[in-house]
Amino acid sequence: MEHDDDTGSNAGGWIGAIIVLIVVGWFIHKAYDNYQNGEKKPFWKGTQQVQVCKKPYYSSQECYKLDVTLVDDETASIRFPNGGYKVTRDVTCYFASTYDAPKYVFCRSWDSDANQWDFMPTWVNY
Repeated sequence: MEHDDDTGSNAGGWIGAIIVLIVVGWFIHKAYDNYQNGEKKPFWKGTQQVQVCKKPYYSSQECYKLDVTLVDDETASIRFPNGGYKVTRDVTCYFASTYDAPKYVFCRSWDSDANQWDFMPTWVNY
């Protein structure tokens, strides 16, 4: 008597499906992780009032709300109340968050004197 037993092929199908799900899940996790931790575009365009902080600083109280012109995705021009300005280069942006605020994009840049400048939305307070 011949016995038709295809449980082995079903098991192989389930194992293949599980492997595919694991691989797809890993790719989704990797894409989400890259989105969370990867570089972002600057959060403003043209000239807008932005919270500007010159390193070192330890709280928003040491920052100023200034007009900043985004020249391109890598260059910004900070306008000071006395009429002066400072051009910064290599604008690099990431997600940030504080314990009591939603996630936001902040940007970091450097001037020709190697001073670091951070740019944040004006509502950020830490």
